[in-house]
Amino acid sequence: MSESMKSIIEANKEILEEFEKWTLTQSHIPKNIKRIILFRYLKVCDFNLEESKKLLDINIKFRVKHQYLFRNRDVDSEEFQRIIKAVHFTRLPKLSKEGYSIEIHQIVDPNASNFNLTHLFRACFMIHDMNDTIEHTENGVVAIFDAEKFTFQHLIKLLSHPSASMHFLQYGQEATCMEIKQVHIINCSSVINRVVSFLKPFFTKELYEKLHLHTSGYETLHNFVDKDCLPIEFGGCEGSLNDYMEDTLKNLHIHRDFVSDDKNFFLLTD
Repeated sequence: MSESMKSIIEANKEILEEFEKWTLTQSHIPKNIKRIILFRYLKVCDFNLEESKKLLDINIKFRVKHQYLFRNRDVDSEEFQRIIKAVHFTRLPKLSKEGYSIEIHQIVDPNASNFNLTHLFRACFMIHDMNDTIEHTENGVVAIFDAEKFTFQHLIKLLSHPSASMHFLQYGQEATCMEIKQVHIINCSSVINRVVSFLKPFFTKELYEKLHLHTSGYETLHNFVDKDCLPIEFGGCEGSLNDYMEDTLKNLHIHRDFVSDDKNFFLLTD
């Protein structure tokens, strides 16, 4: 654990210990829940203990209600291997100057037959859960979606699963221990305009106002995110996106037993 993380936790030691004690009295919360996860809930709620308890409860209830997005998580499964060859999803190692972590989602396979929305969302949540257990002190998240290879066939698949899209957005806006600061879609086309129109009813007003569409590559993205934080594929100078995706997969294998155990993620009921 870094010195900065130690100092932040030490400064909030009493409220963190109180949060931990409360979780031990709750039968629906795992007894071995990691301290870093509890710390994330406290931080996103500005260290308001009661609000942190409420958010953790919302997260647990969401997972139990929509288990199809969280169960059967195996990094070596055919399902997972197929979706990560179609879509890359990774968190970059360098924070922005504001202290935000940066996540990139990129369609890499234009063949929509390999695009399964439920499998994609399940993989995204698995990677998020892994990242939440790894030390970070970010002040929020910037999500970047590269839609260059998103086709009309992808759109048809998206339109055919409205509930999965709604649940994905609902989780990100209401149930997670991270605060979304910006959402960027680059290489937008008329197809993406239809995607945004379809998804708009599922956005809160607050999140919709954080959405930025970029029609011509990544140049206008640099008005929001420093090039120093971005990979070379996005006009940056901070490594290769493919290398970062490989690092993500390596970390998933390291944490495979943890992320595949339902009990670690509040799925205690059948």
